[in-house]
Amino acid sequence: MTVRGPKDDEERFKALLAILNGKGRSIAEVVEELTGEIPSEETVQAVKNRLHMAQESGEPVDIAGVVQSLNDLATRWA
Repeated sequence: MTVRGPKDDEERFKALLAILNGKGRSIAEVVEELTGEIPSEETVQAVKNRLHMAQESGEPVDIAGVVQSLNDLATRWA
């Protein structure tokens, strides 16, 4: 699952409209869908941070890849 910022005002408007109509999902819900487990606050915050970094640089983010990297790191440190 890859995300990116809207490419223009029309796309931004459509995204905001979808959110206002209840079609948005929280980061925790997306991570739970990907992993099948309720994520920790630390995982949600790490994904949020990565999304903010990508937004600033204009690059897309592979959320599944970010979550997998976090899980791999946690396994190595356990």
